[in-house]
Amino acid sequence: MTIVWLVVLVACVAVLGYVLVGYPLLLRAIVGVRGPRPVARAPITPPVSLIISAFNEADVIAAKIENALALDYPAGLLQIVVISDASDDGTDEIVASFADRGVVLRRQAERRGKTAGLNATVPSVSGDIVVFSDANAMYQPDAIRMLVRNFADPAVGCVTGEARYQGDVDGAADEGEGAYWNYEIQLKRLETAVGSSVGGDGAIYAIRKPLWQTLPDDGINDFLNPLQIVAAGWRGIYEPDAICYEETAGDTSKEYRRRVRIISRSWRAVWLAADVLKPWKVGFFAVSIVSHKILRWFSGLFLLGIGLSAIALLLPLVVAAAPWVWAVMALTVLIVMAVPESRRLLQVAWYFGVLNLASVVGLVKGSFGKVSGVWSTPRQASAGPRGSSGVVDLWTGSALLASVLLLAWIGVEFEDHPRLVRVVFWSSLALSFYLFAGYPLVIAVARVFRHRPVVKEPLATLPSVCLLIAAHDEEDVIAGKLENSLALDYPRERLRIVVASDGSRDRTNAIARRFADRGVELLPFPQRRGKIASIGAAMEGIDEEIVVLTDANAFLRPDAVNALVRNFANPNVGAVSGDVILTGERAALAQPEDLYYTYERWLQRVESELGSMVGVDGALYAVRRDLFVTPPADTVLDDMAVPMAVIRAGRRVVFEPGAIAFEHGSRSAWEEFSRKTRIVAGAVQFLQRGRTQIPWRAPQVVFSLLSHKVLRWLSPVLGAIFFVSCYALRDEGLAYAFIWWGAVVAMGVGLLGSFQSLRRLLPIGVCYYFGMVHVAAATGMLRGLIGGQAVAWRRFPRTPVSPV
Repeated sequence: MTIVWLVVLVACVAVLGYVLVGYPLLLRAIVGVRGPRPVARAPITPPVSLIISAFNEADVIAAKIENALALDYPAGLLQIVVISDASDDGTDEIVASFADRGVVLRRQAERRGKTAGLNATVPSVSGDIVVFSDANAMYQPDAIRMLVRNFADPAVGCVTGEARYQGDVDGAADEGEGAYWNYEIQLKRLETAVGSSVGGDGAIYAIRKPLWQTLPDDGINDFLNPLQIVAAGWRGIYEPDAICYEETAGDTSKEYRRRVRIISRSWRAVWLAADVLKPWKVGFFAVSIVSHKILRWFSGLFLLGIGLSAIALLLPLVVAAAPWVWAVMALTVLIVMAVPESRRLLQVAWYFGVLNLASVVGLVKGSFGKVSGVWSTPRQASAGPRGSSGVVDLWTGSALLASVLLLAWIGVEFEDHPRLVRVVFWSSLALSFYLFAGYPLVIAVARVFRHRPVVKEPLATLPSVCLLIAAHDEEDVIAGKLENSLALDYPRERLRIVVASDGSRDRTNAIARRFADRGVELLPFPQRRGKIASIGAAMEGIDEEIVVLTDANAFLRPDAVNALVRNFANPNVGAVSGDVILTGERAALAQPEDLYYTYERWLQRVESELGSMVGVDGALYAVRRDLFVTPPADTVLDDMAVPMAVIRAGRRVVFEPGAIAFEHGSRSAWEEFSRKTRIVAGAVQFLQRGRTQIPWRAPQVVFSLLSHKVLRWLSPVLGAIFFVSCYALRDEGLAYAFIWWGAVVAMGVGLLGSFQSLRRLLPIGVCYYFGMVHVAAATGMLRGLIGGQAVAWRRFPRTPVSPV
C-alpha cells in the first residue's frame, strides 16, 4: 500500500509541477527558440463603444463615468454605454444625470445577468471596436488608445488589458490575489509572444464588434467570447500598457465564492467553444487552454491526492513519535506564524489552496449545469453566515492545532510530577475564582471607602451635539433608526444627525437620502474600510461640543441624549457610556446572555463610581469632541481605544444608567460567537499597543483593566491549564477526582446546548454559553496575536425594536 501512495504522491506532484512551473518554462523555451510573434501596432483611432456593466454601483458609478469621460480619446469617436442589471440603489438615476454629456443608459427591467445585458446591447452600439469594463475599474487616460492600436494588425480580434489591484494588503485574499494576478500577467505575456493568450479580463478587454456572438445568458463573456474569437482564426492578445485599477476582493471567503462562480461558467464555456481543444484548428492554443486552465482547474484534486498520500505516509511516524516531538511540532507552528515573512508566504499558499478548492467545486457545478448568469460584484457585502464562516480560518486552525499538541505534551510529560501539577492547578483555580468572584468583591468593598459620584447639575446652556450613526448595509433598520433619532427629546437646533455609511451596498444610502430634507446628513464612503475608519473620517467634519456615537440597530429612549449630556456638567468627565438593553425572543441564548450582561453592567457601574470604567458600549456612548483621538485605521475596537484616549487625557469615563438604548440580542450562537471573537481579537490588538494606549497614570483603570479584561481574555488559557492539570491529578485524591469529573460533566452538559431546544433549560444554557464564550475568547486571542481579525465589522440580520 505504501508503494501505491508513493505513486499517487509523485504523479500529483509532477502534474502540479508542470501546471505551475513546467508550462511557463515551455512557453519561455518556445519564445527563446522561435522568437516572439510580433503584433503590428499603429496609433489608429477607430470609433469605440465603451460598455460598463453595473449592478447596484451607486457608490462608484459617478467616479467611473467621470473617469471614462476624461479618457484621452476623441470625444466624437467614443460612445459610453452603461448597462444596469435592474439596479435599485440609485445607480440608474446617477447614470441618467450624465445624459447631457452623451452617456447612454441601458436598463434591464429585471435581473438577468451581465451577459444577457451584453447580448441585448452590443449589436446596437455604434463603435467598430467594443471595450468591456466593470464599474469599479478606473482606466488610465491612454488605456483605450493602448487597446485599439493593436487592431491595426488584421490578425488581432481580441485585446485584453492589464488590471492592477490596489488597496491595503491586510489579509490572505489581498496578499494571495496580488501574487496570483502577477503570475497570470506573466503567463499572458508569454502566451501572446507564442500566439494567443487564454481568456480576457472583464475589467478591460476589447473586440472587433463583428466578432461578437450571442452568448448563453449564463455564459461568462470575458472567457467564452475570446475563445470563440480564437476558434474563428483570430488572435487574442495581451496589452500590458492598457492599464486599469481596481480593488482586491479583500476577503478570502468572498473570493472563494466568486471563483466558484467563474470556474463553473468557464468550464462550460470550454465545451461551448470546443474547437479550441483541437490543435489542428487552433495550433498551440489547444495546449495553452489545457495547461493554463483545464489542468489548473483540476489542481484541487491533485492537491487532495498529495494531502492524502502525505497523511498516509507520515501519520504512522507521527503517532509513534515521543511526546516531546509533538511539543516541537507545536512550537514550530507557532514560530512560523510569529514571523511576518513566513506568515505572508502562508497567506499566499492559503489563498492558492482556497482557489483550488473553489476550482473543484466550480467544476462540479459546471458539469451539472449549476451555474448562474446573475453576478455579484466583489464590492458587494458578503452574505451573512449560515452557521459557519464558509472558509476555514487558517490562522486560528493552525494555532489551535499547536495548542492541542502542547496540551497533549504537558498532560503526558507532567503527569509524573504531582507537586508541580498541584501548584499549577491551584494557581489556575485561584486566578479563575478571582476573575469571576474575587474582583467583584474587591471593587464592591473599595466602593464603600472610595465613592466618586458624578455631579449631574442642569446645564445653563445645552451643548451642541452630533449624533453619529455608524452603518454598513442597514437597509432593514436605518429608516427606523433615523425616525427614532429625529424623535429624541433634545432641542433640534442643537442636535445634528450624521450617518457614516461604511461602503454600504444595499439600499442604506438611498433610504438615508430620503431624510435629507429633515436635516439628516449622509456621508457615503464608497469603499468598506471598517467602523473606526468611517468614524474617523466623519469626525473631520464634526465640530459640535459633544459627539454621541451609536449603531444603526440601537434604538434610543427619547431622553437618552439628555441623560448622557448631563454628565458633562462635570468638567472631569470626558466620555459617558449608555446602557444598552437586549430585546427579542432570542431562544438560542436569551437567559445566559441576560445573566452575563447583568453581571457586566454591575461591574461597569461600580468601576465608574470608583473613577472610570474600562471601555464603553459601542452601541451608545458620548465623548467630548476635543478629547476624541482617532485611533489607527486598523483598530478593531473603537469602544476600547476611544475611552482610553480620554483617560490618558486626565478625564473620567463614566456609566450613565439613565441613557438607555434597545437592540435585538444575538439571534444565534454563531452571531454571539463571532461578536465575542472580534471583541477579544481587538482587545489583544489594544494590549499589543499598550505602551501608547494604556493609561498607565490611572492606577484604578490599570487595575480594572488587568482584573476585568485581561484575565477575562486569558480565561481560555486558565481553563486549559486547569483542565490538563486536573486530569493529571485525577488519581491523587477524592477531591481532585470530584473536581475532574465535575468539569467533565459540565462540559458534557454544555455540549447538550448544541441542540437549541435544550438551551432553554437554564443549567444547559449557562454551561453552553460559558463554554462558547471561552472558545470565542481563545479564537479571538489567537486572531489578535497574528493579526487575523478583519477591521470591517460583520453585520448580522437586523430587527428594528421599539424604545420604551
